[in-house]
Amino acid sequence: MTAKEAPMLDAEPQQNEGRSREESGKNAEISETEQLFSHTILLARAAELGAEAAASSRESGWRGDWLVLLQALCSLTARQAAAGEPTPLFTAERLREEIASILGAPDAQWWSDDSDSVRKKFANAWKVLENDFHRLDGHLRGRAMMNRVAGQIVLNAPARLGTTNAMGYGLSVRPIELPAAQPTVEQPSAAAEANRSGTAPLEIIYQEEMEVYPIPGLKRPLKLSLPGWRALILVAPIIGALVTGGFLAWLLLTLWMSNEAPRVLFQWTILTCVVAGMIAWICHPFYVLINDRIVRAPTLLEATLPLGHVLVLRREGENRVLRMVRFTAKCPICDGDITIEKGRRGQRGRLVGECGRNPVEHTFSFDFITGKGRQL
Repeated sequence: MTAKEAPMLDAEPQQNEGRSREESGKNAEISETEQLFSHTILLARAAELGAEAAASSRESGWRGDWLVLLQALCSLTARQAAAGEPTPLFTAERLREEIASILGAPDAQWWSDDSDSVRKKFANAWKVLENDFHRLDGHLRGRAMMNRVAGQIVLNAPARLGTTNAMGYGLSVRPIELPAAQPTVEQPSAAAEANRSGTAPLEIIYQEEMEVYPIPGLKRPLKLSLPGWRALILVAPIIGALVTGGFLAWLLLTLWMSNEAPRVLFQWTILTCVVAGMIAWICHPFYVLINDRIVRAPTLLEATLPLGHVLVLRREGENRVLRMVRFTAKCPICDGDITIEKGRRGQRGRLVGECGRNPVEHTFSFDFITGKGRQL
């Protein structure tokens, strides 16, 4: 039999066949280990940002046991994930201990006890956390974008720990897509200002806080989608004001042309001016919102909320959406809280970020599209 008729007999043996299989198995194992390690590190970073978001919301004036519960859960998850635990779970007792350490005396006593009232308090806080966790979605995403963390925490449903009746509470992380990093280009005006003063102007980054429920008793955020004809919702108050103003002007002109007594004319004139002023005051925010795409929220909508909210009209996907949101930042000068207010003195007609400690000198610009500001 020739070599052509029996090629397998003439083939050389593969000396490294067993080695390549062994190396491929090791590579697969190393790849799975690296993925698990990367997932654990991502969970730790995302949980740290979650703890910062919850703490920042509490410092800004938001109240609720669910916020401190979220802060405790994120803090514990960040520490355990940083230690190498990929899926950390915690009992209610461990979470209550962490909450007590965060609050400190005297509020810690309401969490450190093991009575039925404390367990009920924890159960109610967890229920509210499950219902309202989505309100922090924008805040968490904004912090992830700012810190270049490609993940956002997700609240897991409670699960039993082994064969015991104890429930385990934990978080997971879902990947998010980060925008491409833009190169930093110094603006000519900023460069000229830096040359004149010798120091570059300070910059800040605003954080969008949680969705708010402005109407007491109604757990719905102020979020209106305005596609197509629905945009008339913003124009309708202005049209109504113009029609009402025209009617009042006609009524006043008719009275002045009549033979009524001067006293009656004076009374009707004052009443007409008051009504016209009230209508203009109510409709002015709609006019500013249509022209500037953003306006300071009326105080009436902030009756039960921390101050500093804005009504913003922006595109989300294919729709234009009207939202009521709150932007905050930390003052780089005195570490105070910066909120959005109407500009004063030379900044009239625009919204600016004012520091709560020194609102006159510590003032910053506000760009609600980029979320950035510069010292004014």
